[in-house]
Formats: sequence, structure tokens, C-alpha cells
Amino acid sequence: MVLCIAFISLLIEYYQFKELTKNTLHVNTATVLNHYTKTNEKGRSYDVFKLKLDGNSAEVYTTSWRISSLPIKSRVKVKLNVEKVTFLAYLQGFFAPSLSVYEIYEDNPPLLDVKPLYRWIDNQHDNEKIAELYKTLLFATPISKELRDEVQKWGISHLIAISGYNVGVISFLLFFFLKPLYQFFQSRYFPYRNLTADLTMIVLVVLFAYMVVIDFVPSFLRAFAMSVLGFFFYSRGIKVLSYEMLGLTSLGLLALFPTLVFSLSFWFSVAGVFYLFLFLHHFESLNRWVLLSIIDLGIFLLMVPIVHTFFPVFTFLQLTSPISSLVFIVFYPLGVLLHVIHLGGILDTYLLDFLHVNAQSYMLSFPWWMLVLYVGVSLMAIRSKLALYGCLGFAFLSLFFIQ
Repeated sequence: MVLCIAFISLLIEYYQFKELTKNTLHVNTATVLNHYTKTNEKGRSYDVFKLKLDGNSAEVYTTSWRISSLPIKSRVKVKLNVEKVTFLAYLQGFFAPSLSVYEIYEDNPPLLDVKPLYRWIDNQHDNEKIAELYKTLLFATPISKELRDEVQKWGISHLIAISGYNVGVISFLLFFFLKPLYQFFQSRYFPYRNLTADLTMIVLVVLFAYMVVIDFVPSFLRAFAMSVLGFFFYSRGIKVLSYEMLGLTSLGLLALFPTLVFSLSFWFSVAGVFYLFLFLHHFESLNRWVLLSIIDLGIFLLMVPIVHTFFPVFTFLQLTSPISSLVFIVFYPLGVLLHVIHLGGILDTYLLDFLHVNAQSYMLSFPWWMLVLYVGVSLMAIRSKLALYGCLGFAFLSLFFIQ
């Protein structure tokens, strides 16, 4: 079944690729996903754009020597040279030289216009970096290199990237506030209804609407799909937190959206949930509070070889990541609430001090063969607790070999 879906999805993607490349020059309208300026070795500046093309939703990188100030989510018309684009590059998100990129103003703009939400954030902050932080945190906007470096310094990229953490916090808050209201009406008008089932459906609808707003971020998409599948399993008395559910969800999403194969955020999200399940499986006999106190540290250690295969920069501030994860549970809803009551800038000074803490950077990298071996042992840990200890020991000892 999964293979059939994957085959059909690839056929659709290939058809769209052939339509895109049937002419050497491809003229289309698009939405700006990211825009920044770079300087080449000769000191000449140029613009880099990441665009989502209309029609096939393909993502393309292009450049322009004509410096402009196009904000994110602007609508543009673009003329691309797609002569050398391959199908593999198309799936990955390809680069194509542009002959022109210019902003357009449409009489009938897209139904979902999120720019007012961005302005809502901007108007509450005097500092552009903090406004960018909140827009990234709440609406998954692209993050600048400067802010990315400061976030990575603390090892909290997984918190800033909208993912399962956000799904969990949003779900908890909705249940917390809606449950008393639902119980009030349930006791009077529909006592025969199942509170958990009805509230779960409401939460899933809200999560889906939010996912549309943030444009189907891969890590959030994985978490949402697992929530839907988990609800389906729960309603039929099937164990929810299982490797099977994670595998089925991941394979299903990859079959429906083949481009996720090349999404690091998707794979990091899958790995994080996998190691969470490992901990819950092998240490379920521990006291609940003891387990909660060590689980973030354990997942952080287990993710070290995977993350640092792709991002070798290491600082000792990253060791505080488990604490940051706990603080985030409070900070995320607080940040939303403060913006709702138009006091979003009240924490700006503290956030700037947090981001500007100086830290010495080191290098911690792993070769590909070691990553493959580590993933193999991690899979063995599904059956073997000793293999899990081996992964934890390797990840911990690797911290002594930073350069």
C-alpha cells in the first residue's frame, strides 16, 4: 500500500517536473519564502531568494544582482532558466538562474495572507532580532544566519523550529482551557458524548489550521500526522506510543510527500521521537518524576552524534539544552499570551541578554560511516537495553573529543 502511494506520488512529482522544464525559460508567479543578501569574493553584493512556485509548489533558489527589499511572503513574478534542472534536484529544492524577479500586486491575493500576522509581531518589538525570533517561533519564518548562530550556541534549534514540542504545548493548553467549558455544556445538553474524543477532534482541527498558516513545516507535519494516527489507535484500543506508529507515520508521509526525504528537520524530528520511545520503553519502571527529570538529558545525548554529523559547531552552553527545553514549556505559551494582550516586547531585554552571552565555539563532527553505525546500534536498542547504554556511552564520551 505504502509503495503504491509512493509510486503515485513520484509520478505526480515527475509530471510536474516535466511541465516545469518543458521550456528552457519558465515564467511563473511565486511567493517569497526567504530573501537575504550575500557578497561574493570580489566584494559584489547580490540577492538570494527562496521561492515557492505557483501551480506545482516547487521550491527554487535563485539570485539577482539587482538588490531589492522584498519582504517574506511577497508575491513576485519570476523568469527562470531551468535547462539544467534534474528530477533529483527538483525534489531536493533546486537552483535556477533568474532573468528577472520583481514584486507584483494582485487584485485577488492568496486566500491566506499571513503578512498581517508578521506586522502584528513587528509592531510589538523595537529590536528586529527579537521580532525575528518570535516570528520564527510562532510562524516558522526563515531565520537569519546571525540569529541561527546564536540559537545554535545554546543548542535550542529544536525548540525554535516548530515541531512536536509546539504540538504538545498547543494541545495541552487547548485541553486545559476548553475542558471546563465543554463539561459545563456536556452536563446540561449532551452527557452521552465522549469528552476526550470531542476535544481531541477540536484540537486536531486547530492544529491543522495552524499547520496551514505555517505552510506545512516538515517537523510539525510529522507531529500532526502522529497525533492523528495516535488518536485513531487510541480510539480502537491500540497502543499509541510505539515504534510501529512512528514507522507507519514516517513511511506514510514519505510516500505522500517524497520531498521529505531531503528534509533534515523531518529526520531530526523522527530521530527525536524515536529516542523518546527508546527511553520510555527501557526505563518505564522508573519513578515518573525521576524519568521526567532525566529524559530530556538522555534525548539530548542520544541526538549529539546525529546533529553534529551535519552541524559540527559545539559550545558548552549546549549542555544546558535539557533545562532550556523545560523552560520552553512555560515560555512558549507565555510569549503567545503576551502578544495577544499586546505586551509582546516585555521580555525583549532578557531575551537579548540571553542571546548575546559569549561562548567559545569548538568543533565536534562525526564521519558518515560512524553515523550509519550509530543508527544501526540505535535500531538494535529497540530490543537490547545494552545497545541503548552503548549509544548513551558513545554520545557522552564523544564530548571529550571536541576540538
